[in-house]
Amino acid sequence: MYCTHCEPCPVKIDIASVTKFLNLAQAQSKIPETVFEHYKLLEKHGSDCIKCGACEKRCPFGVKIRENMKAAEKMFGF
Repeated sequence: MYCTHCEPCPVKIDIASVTKFLNLAQAQSKIPETVFEHYKLLEKHGSDCIKCGACEKRCPFGVKIRENMKAAEKMFGF
């Protein structure tokens, strides 16, 4: 989901973009260079998540956003 119902993030993570890049990377056997470069250009990354859960309280779809942020940190390295 990239609907932005979860925002605003208290630490200003663009949750929709992080989630989109994570999904694009997970769909491939190797992270496409363009996806990595776009993720790198974000001001905040999955590693910046403070796991407060405010985003998940706002999500009408039950997306496990904190898990996605952790997965993005693991996938991209930051």
